[in-house]
Amino acid sequence: MEHKTILSLFDHSGEWARPYAEAGHNVICVDVKESGSPFVNFEVDVMDMSIEWILDNIWDLCGDGIDGILAGPPCTHFTVSGAQYWKAKDEDGRTAEAVAFVERTLAIVDFIKPDFWVIENPVGRLPKLVPDLQDFGPLYVQPHFFGDAYTKKTGLWGQFNPDMPRNDVEPIRACDAGSWLMQLGGSSEKTKALRSVTPAGFAAAFFAANQWNDGQVKIRWPFHDEMEDEGETLPSYIADDAADGYDPWN
Repeated sequence: MEHKTILSLFDHSGEWARPYAEAGHNVICVDVKESGSPFVNFEVDVMDMSIEWILDNIWDLCGDGIDGILAGPPCTHFTVSGAQYWKAKDEDGRTAEAVAFVERTLAIVDFIKPDFWVIENPVGRLPKLVPDLQDFGPLYVQPHFFGDAYTKKTGLWGQFNPDMPRNDVEPIRACDAGSWLMQLGGSSEKTKALRSVTPAGFAAAFFAANQWNDGQVKIRWPFHDEMEDEGETLPSYIADDAADGYDPWN
């Protein structure tokens, strides 16, 4: 089997990428916090991942390049469960900071051009704030679609194979508010980390659909027309910043 390389961004636990590692592929996790994953880890802010940084720190680990990108950018300022705070976050800059993480992820995807890429985020206002994503999803999934008996609806945007094998189970209602996640409460770093861990069933199903059979990942959804001339125009998430004199790669 040819070993591929997966870059997993905003990944503290490494759980989404774990099936790739267990299959013998290289996994590189990036998170601003010290990672608890057993894979190659970089404790770095994604906003500091310039082209130069990628070439200096990651490229030598990748063999022929990065073949797949998984990304779960912070959702706190996007999720509909916090809609009552959106206005304040818009005014104090937290929303703009969260959007910048997603735009940087798209810039990294555009530079690397992996076989597949995917961004995960819960139901909320992400596609409205980052319109470029609207061409790439969403595909909404639940943990109980893949054998984990709880609810946590989330969306996927990207270029990937959505035909994940299902293992539907009945979700367990652990409290009046719903799943066991609702019992965690609080805003501590520990509870945030627990809520953000990728369900094992989903990770396995995504891997099953997005691996290299016959040498390629069979991307069938969503469909996106590539620019005929790659050098003709800049994607809007880069062009808008460039027009303001800001280079998102430096």
